Amino acid sequence: MSLLKVQRAGAILISIVIPVFNEEENVTPLYKSIKEVMGEIGEKYEVIFVDDGSRDNTLPNLQKILANGAGKGVLRVLELQRNYGQTPALLAGLEHTKGDIVITLDGDLQNDPKDIPKFLEELNGNCDVVCGWRKSRQDNFLKKLPSRFNNFLNRKLNNVDIHDSGCTMRAYRSEAVKGIQLHAEGHRYIPAILANQGFQLSEVETDHKPRIMGKTKYGFKRLFRGFNDLLTLRVLNKWATKPGHLFNFCAVIFFFVSLLSGIWTILERVVFYRFWSFYSEPILIRSNPFLIIGLLLFLFGVLLLFIGFLAELFYRKTTDSKYSYQIKKEWY
Repeated sequence: MSLLKVQRAGAILISIVIPVFNEEENVTPLYKSIKEVMGEIGEKYEVIFVDDGSRDNTLPNLQKILANGAGKGVLRVLELQRNYGQTPALLAGLEHTKGDIVITLDGDLQNDPKDIPKFLEELNGNCDVVCGWRKSRQDNFLKKLPSRFNNFLNRKLNNVDIHDSGCTMRAYRSEAVKGIQLHAEGHRYIPAILANQGFQLSEVETDHKPRIMGKTKYGFKRLFRGFNDLLTLRVLNKWATKPGHLFNFCAVIFFFVSLLSGIWTILERVVFYRFWSFYSEPILIRSNPFLIIGLLLFLFGVLLLFIGFLAELFYRKTTDSKYSYQIKKEWY
């Protein structure tokens, strides 16, 4: 691969980042599989497991791998202070990579390390990010249907031409993800974030395997958070650099609704009661429920929308997301 020719002498070329939480049965076979694949590739690499506050034997099992001679500089384990979630755990791993190429995997053995050469080959082309596509996804209906809906919205709202925004298996050029800011469930939308920054995306099909060991961490709570982040990302991508346009657009809508409310109130007071038997007498403007409701909606809507947006914009512009986690210890 011509891509590999850019490697600095003696430097790590490929960094593999794997966030794990309660995956005691999976980390050992996953590491062995990665080791076999990378041995065939023959390039210098590192594997970074990020233990996201596991409560089982995930960390002891990783320590055993280190004790059995994984090799200094080949395997590193970042032990987080507590369970922060997949996005902070992934971010911790990304911040500690040394390679020119960064590959991310799930720790549940559903991503197949044997696909890594395909990702490297695709990255050899004119792109900065290669996304995995679980075309034949081995999950149940309750996981696949919401995911497809979320992927559809992501393509339409963020103009990202990829099929699977939820697949963790991706390959990046290091300059694309170094210093990236992620919040909440933002790991799902890294491709959309990078595309908005001008990086080129590509996609390859992956061999997705059914989960055999361990328990899935997926739930409707995560689905809701991911959907919320998708809408927030769309708003920020479109309006973060020109929030005045958003304020003006919303103001026009509210003013228009307020105008309609005022016109309706006047018509009820001056015209309708004369021609419709429903109106036995003119309604006083000051006691008209349409006017009162319109004013309340106008005031509360403007306040909630603008305050919420300003708070989100201020937070994301002034908060460094690397402080969303705390590393307890690094093992190597």
